[in-house]
Amino acid sequence: MKALAALALLAALAGCGSPTVAAPPPAATPTPSAPASTQPGELKIDPSFNSEDLAWIELMIPMDDQLLRVLAMAEQQASDPAIRAFATSVADGHRTELEQLKETRTRSGLPIRNPHEGHDMLGMMTEPEIVALGKTSGAAFDQLFVKNLKEHLDETIVMAGNLGKMGKDPRTKEFAAAIAVSRAAQVKELAAL
Repeated sequence: MKALAALALLAALAGCGSPTVAAPPPAATPTPSAPASTQPGELKIDPSFNSEDLAWIELMIPMDDQLLRVLAMAEQQASDPAIRAFATSVADGHRTELEQLKETRTRSGLPIRNPHEGHDMLGMMTEPEIVALGKTSGAAFDQLFVKNLKEHLDETIVMAGNLGKMGKDPRTKEFAAAIAVSRAAQVKELAAL
């Protein structure tokens, strides 16, 4: 129960939620913090990870995945060449980061899944907002893109800081700290555009 409460706390801190209250998972459904097991169908989580590490991984992967879609739009649709170049630079870093997150997920023992699919989370645009952004052009696109990119960068800095305080796996905490540093530099660069 403590692990479920911690996972719920981290999800709330990250802004994950949906308009309706979800029922708790059935008792037979394994959670990311399930103890190591050799039973077929059960998760075998590396004990060097705690529920906060696991929740951070499961939040960051869809956040980076989604941002890559938005960055690809900016590379094509931004009217300001500086914004297009910045989007390309950020996308390059996020692709590398996403691969590292997936490797960390594998190392942790988490399954390949997105438990946050369909949820609205801080730092992420909703699907209707992405569709609307895709139909926007010119200075209006640039303004909306910059606003959403800043929200993503700011939220991932907060999430990385929270993991530094609550996480357990040293390599994952180092990774989060490196992300926080790169995001802070990107926020400054974005503000200068």
